[in-house]
Amino acid sequence: MTVELLSTADCILCDNARQLLARLKKEFFFDFIETKLTAEDPRYNQFLASIPIMFVDGKKRFEGRMDENEVRRVLAEERRPTRVFYIGKFLEALGFLTVALGLMYGLIGNMWIDLYFFGGGCGIFAMGRYLERKEKKRKSSTEEKNVGGEKPV
Repeated sequence: MTVELLSTADCILCDNARQLLARLKKEFFFDFIETKLTAEDPRYNQFLASIPIMFVDGKKRFEGRMDENEVRRVLAEERRPTRVFYIGKFLEALGFLTVALGLMYGLIGNMWIDLYFFGGGCGIFAMGRYLERKEKKRKSSTEEKNVGGEKPV
């Protein structure tokens, strides 16, 4: 999950929002990006009246004063990866290690064990990658269906 904060220099509400997100980052795991708008930025005139603005995964969720409980609720609603995603990541890592082990056996001269480990590792890695992509696709299709249900800003 990525949280982007649009802010300007010398903005008290922006400072409060930045401190709030810094506190919540310890509780909710997200990537935080702060973009300081300047007069040269093409979005400056469009967003100046409603600064600070918080985007969650590219969706505008808050503008102006941010209530901690509301921000907490929105961050909690964002779906965290499921077990299938983590299983896929684990299988990718296991596949990579298996291939590395096979290559080490190849260096000591045992070609058949090298071949088995290399082939098995590639298969395990491919299965993990498949599960990860399938879960990401399922999540994005679920989010597209729920776009009408998001809270207006």
